[in-house]
Amino acid sequence: MLQLAQRLVGENQNIKMKIENWETAGSLGPLYQELQQLGLETNIAELEAFGYTIVPPKKIGPEDYHLELREAMERVVRDRFRDLEVDLARWDNVNDNLRFLLWEDPVFEKMTYNPAGLGLAQYLLGTNCILSLVNGWVKGKGEARTGLHGDYLDPSPDAHPAINVNANVHYFLTDYNKADGAISFLPGSHRWMRQASPPESKYWADKAVAVDAPAGSAVVWGNHTWHGSYPRQTPGVRMALQCEYMRPRYQPQEPYRDTVTQEALDRNPVRFAGLMDVYGPFPFGKSDRNEDARTVEAPPGTGHGRGTIESYCSLFDMEPAAGRTSLRPNYDYMNHDGHMASDRHRKNYKKMKQAQEGKPA
Repeated sequence: MLQLAQRLVGENQNIKMKIENWETAGSLGPLYQELQQLGLETNIAELEAFGYTIVPPKKIGPEDYHLELREAMERVVRDRFRDLEVDLARWDNVNDNLRFLLWEDPVFEKMTYNPAGLGLAQYLLGTNCILSLVNGWVKGKGEARTGLHGDYLDPSPDAHPAINVNANVHYFLTDYNKADGAISFLPGSHRWMRQASPPESKYWADKAVAVDAPAGSAVVWGNHTWHGSYPRQTPGVRMALQCEYMRPRYQPQEPYRDTVTQEALDRNPVRFAGLMDVYGPFPFGKSDRNEDARTVEAPPGTGHGRGTIESYCSLFDMEPAAGRTSLRPNYDYMNHDGHMASDRHRKNYKKMKQAQEGKPA
């Protein structure tokens, strides 16, 4: 049987489906082609089959890329608490989040659009996903651990939507294994489509599969997958950078649209403006969608596009936006602008019809 399997593999190894920019598949076509270039097809299969996947360092960045991230994280720890070398005991029995990390160092900004991490998140959520949070995780030796749970934090038994609403990418800044307090998963739990109950969380806590991967690796999962972590038994700290993405109609956990600066938009590529949601059409004011044309005319990858080929922004576009994107205006939500609102809607409708008919605007 083994010889037969090897022969069949040999005969069929050159047969491969050619992925093209099919209109019916929308932006998934160009996204998938770029994920192929990154060698992430197996990671896609693991997400589908088991609900999470581990990406090796060589598919994320150059050798030892994570050392710069770790140095930046250690500076944040020093600024918010004390130097790890001076006060390591502070982290005994602690598994802590360093919240709102994005603006602490530009190196964190760059990781939000890392091609491998963002690409897999976009596979789960759509190519118009936005950034929900950027956290640092620091865990010391002791009994502290994360309880088993799914990331769609609504305890109602029928609350979970069939699609992923948010997705996590954790970049490991230290080695991860069970003894070091690694994150853990229940493979296949993403198909259960519900939150873990307290008795289930307790039952599965020590049966979950611990991630075993070197520093510089990443783990990616969607909100349905049950996960937790093990206590750290070894000296020192476990560290990770967390980037969480979400579909644009949901509530982000950190206020990037309100805190991003024009300087940050200029130094990062256009897709970063989309992650900041500065072109999002919501919330409504008395004049309906404020400056609706702003979303329509936004560069590819920055607006709430419908996942079309035209709205796709390449994962490999690292060119600084340098003025091609702009901050969200200060809208007047409380007053109605009368005829101006009607005129704006007429103009936008005309543009939409011309685009559908292939006519110049």
